[in-house]
Amino acid sequence: PVSVLRISPDEYGVVSGAWDRAVLYWDLNTGKLARAFAGHMSQISSIEFQPWSAQVQAQDVDTEPVDKRASPVLLTTSIDGQCLLWDMRAPKALPQSFHLPKKTPPWATSACWSCDGRRIYVGRRNNTVDEYELGMGSQPSRTLKLPMNSGPVTALAMMGNSRSLVCASTDNVRMWDLASVERRSSVPFQIIPGHHGGTISTILVDETSRYMLTTSGNRGWDGSSNNVFLGYEKRPLVILDDYFVKDGQLSELLESNNGIDIAWASKGDYFEIPSDNP
Repeated sequence: PVSVLRISPDEYGVVSGAWDRAVLYWDLNTGKLARAFAGHMSQISSIEFQPWSAQVQAQDVDTEPVDKRASPVLLTTSIDGQCLLWDMRAPKALPQSFHLPKKTPPWATSACWSCDGRRIYVGRRNNTVDEYELGMGSQPSRTLKLPMNSGPVTALAMMGNSRSLVCASTDNVRMWDLASVERRSSVPFQIIPGHHGGTISTILVDETSRYMLTTSGNRGWDGSSNNVFLGYEKRPLVILDDYFVKDGQLSELLESNNGIDIAWASKGDYFEIPSDNP
């Protein structure tokens, strides 16, 4: 069975990943197979194209502008923990591989890019998220550790500010403040209410990062699911000196207000479930 699908940014093709380890690129104009990616050893769990902004930053000033819809670098993961990068422009090139950290059990059900395309985040079975930096070797640059009882990480998504990483595990959905992870004086994440006690299969964030969709489901893997679909709308916190405004209410901004510190609140990443949410 097909376990994951991803339309290419130029909308000329779609990449499929299946339980038989196959990663295939299909031409949407002809409906035919255009390329096969051989390298994974178990079923495919996620497929993500590198954000086009990374190519804009890397392009030579004398070259033609990069098409916003083009994305020649493809990220794929498989359930055994493999994480591979493919160059769509080089059909015969071998993929770049990122290694599992020591003492990390085989597992990778979700991965995502940072918005600048310089970092990759991979969710693991042992309540962690590994961060890899392109050009800095095959080992993680750091590891985000969830609470011990949170369960395996099953879905990831990056917000548009490149600072907020949405991470789903068995117990809850969390939004990490990547800039404050190293600070021990504050909690580096906040809980996004709605899901609890089920396996999250998908997190989708729109281009403006205003709306987010989450779905429950185990995709045929281990774990239970309550088959819930939730939609969220971001309502930003507006900072006014030592106060913040939320939903028209003026409140004093303390060092930690409901788990949101000053720097975190200034980014405006605050979620609420609409009252008409199913």
